[in-house]
Amino acid sequence: MVIAMPMSKGYPVMLAQGQSFTGQLIIDGIVYQFISKLLRKNIHPIPVWVVSLPVELKKVQLRSFVRTSAMIPVQFKLILPLANNDPEISADNPTFNVQTKDISGGGLQLVTRQPFEIGAKGQLVIDIPEGGIIVAIGEVVRVEQPQQENPVFWVGIKFLEVQERDRSKLIKYIFKKQLEQRQKGV
Repeated sequence: MVIAMPMSKGYPVMLAQGQSFTGQLIIDGIVYQFISKLLRKNIHPIPVWVVSLPVELKKVQLRSFVRTSAMIPVQFKLILPLANNDPEISADNPTFNVQTKDISGGGLQLVTRQPFEIGAKGQLVIDIPEGGIIVAIGEVVRVEQPQQENPVFWVGIKFLEVQERDRSKLIKYIFKKQLEQRQKGV
């Protein structure tokens, strides 16, 4: 099996020939983990690793999606119901510029001074570093105030609607972020 040579901060990841490693693979938004062995490295025409075929792919399911800490700018626009209870997103709806505390392929946690109501729905415009803009519809499922004397709230939002290509971009960003954190020893 041939894989792109893993890079960290623009430099190739160093691994000795014959050494085993654990890898992760995303297929249709589902994360799989495998163990493989580096057989050799090829540099030309592009840097790749030739690795042994994994004996098994193990589905990773600690939760629906892997979550990581990240501070990402988000615009949260409340969706207000019309008189006939149909939701509407309009320019007049209240919009809040906030940041994430953590994020996953299934939702995120915002840090805000606004205690949104559980069940409130909104449009999320998420600016993923090196991934572009992702637009999703989400619902507030949890609100915490970590310190009673401080008017800061942690608002948990699950995604109700998100394009699969956007979810894949998000999961790719999360794995990259986790790899960076592991390499820093966090």
